[in-house]
Amino acid sequence: MRFQTFFLIISVSSFLRAQAWIASYQTPRVQTLLQSNNEANEIDDPLESLSILLSPNEKCNPTQLSPTSLAYIGDSVFELFVRSRYVWPNRRTTDLQNLVVGRVRAEAQSKMFRELLSSESFTLTQEEQNIVKRGRNAGSSSGGRKRGPKRLYSSNDGKNGGGPEVYQDSTAIEALIGYMYLTSKDRCVELLEYFNSELDKLDDAEGVVR
Repeated sequence: MRFQTFFLIISVSSFLRAQAWIASYQTPRVQTLLQSNNEANEIDDPLESLSILLSPNEKCNPTQLSPTSLAYIGDSVFELFVRSRYVWPNRRTTDLQNLVVGRVRAEAQSKMFRELLSSESFTLTQEEQNIVKRGRNAGSSSGGRKRGPKRLYSSNDGKNGGGPEVYQDSTAIEALIGYMYLTSKDRCVELLEYFNSELDKLDDAEGVVR
């Protein structure tokens, strides 16, 4: 249940501002989307309206988005997920930032990605596997250009920093999250629940308070 509202609330303050704004002013986009839904022509639920506002243009076809565009969305979703997870209990800003960065950086995402592929508790559909493949290809180096943070190439062979494979894994997992977020939020919730359980294990091992 905790993730059912994850995509809808950025923070308590932003939600309250959005609630007041939506109640007093309906944007043409919100009106258009709601009018296309036979179930309602008015904004009855501020959370539903916020969900609409946090979605792409209604003309967007996720299956036609490039893997880098999917990863662009997935990166934001995953970072909000991690920030929301660790914002409480209160921590020093530097400690919070270091903790979040450590969880969202490419190296950490690569490890979670590899564990996901070998997991028996979460199975990807054929379409999701195709998205993963496209995401990894989008993260590949080409024409001598190395993609990703320079720290991944801290040695000539790239092994000390992780190399291009780490960035490919990171791009793949972000593309997958972005695709799920845009096509099926229920499915995206399932994926984030899986990551949540994996982060629980990591937190316990590192003694992180949550």
